[in-house]
Amino acid sequence: MPESLLNTFTFVDILIHRLPRLHCMLRTVLAGMALVLGCSQAAWAEKVELATLDWPPYSGAIAEQGFLSVVLRQALAYSGHTLQVQVYPWNRAVKTAMGGSNTVLGFYSASRLECSAAKGTTSDPIGYFQFGLAQAKGRPQWQTTQDLEGKRVGVVEGYDNGPELTTLMESKRVLADVAINDLANLRKVLAQRVDYASVDLLVFNYLQREHELHGLELAKQPVTGRLPLYVCFNASPRAQAMLQTLNAGLKKVDVQAVAQNYVRGITAGKRP
Repeated sequence: MPESLLNTFTFVDILIHRLPRLHCMLRTVLAGMALVLGCSQAAWAEKVELATLDWPPYSGAIAEQGFLSVVLRQALAYSGHTLQVQVYPWNRAVKTAMGGSNTVLGFYSASRLECSAAKGTTSDPIGYFQFGLAQAKGRPQWQTTQDLEGKRVGVVEGYDNGPELTTLMESKRVLADVAINDLANLRKVLAQRVDYASVDLLVFNYLQREHELHGLELAKQPVTGRLPLYVCFNASPRAQAMLQTLNAGLKKVDVQAVAQNYVRGITAGKRP
């Protein structure tokens, strides 16, 4: 038999006898790599703490902590992170988040003006809001800002009520009456302590339904356009790094669809 052919048979014989062992070794190596990668991902996964306010259906002590929280969880999950939410009154939420802490990295939901006032950095939009005026049912509709002059308008302390209403309040053409939250603000209208209450449209619909505020309605004309909401991050290095991570995840989330599905879910079976 030629030597070359003999060498070929010998090589084949070695493969036949050693392949099972090589296969076993390969499986062991791959399993080890998977374990290392899994541990690495677990090591990089973080618990992201953010502060927010009780502002249903956007956020707060409600199902899934509001639809903005759902958006944030989905966005952070793309990087393996989880969200932990701390719910406070608005001013405390801002103060807790913006002290430069590496623990609580920021607050939501913030308008660009609110974040700028807190000296923070905004994320990409996580949702949208629009303010209107709640009034007693049957009250004549306001048409221009002149109709609001001299009127008492309830506002929640610290909220951005939009440029038009803010200008009227700063010039004292509208008398601002400050409340601690939206529900207290709306109840002032029912008690005739104020003429109007500045409130987000979705918040009004939620609170009217949940608290049976049937004597109220929204004025037909809103006081702001549809404006974006953000997470406002503090200046700590960890917060600034997480800002980039969140923005990358937000590009993969349909923010509007999350909001619509959430609102549809919580209103199912509820009377208007």
